[in-house]
Amino acid sequence: RDEGPPREIQDVRDNSKDGEYWEALTHILPPRKLKLWDALGAALLEYHKVLTRRSELFSEATALQRQNS
Repeated sequence: RDEGPPREIQDVRDNSKDGEYWEALTHILPPRKLKLWDALGAALLEYHKVLTRRSELFSEATALQRQNS
């Protein structure tokens, strides 16, 4: 039997409270925790810089050792 084209299904969703939902998500972490995470992020960036510099110095030292051998 030929049913013809499929019917369009209208997705009707109440989006009247979407703004409230997204606004509430911006306050999921208390300010104190946000400060902590910001501080940890900054400290990790500094630590990464230190490790990167150590790696560069180690490579230089290895090259110098090879030259001295």
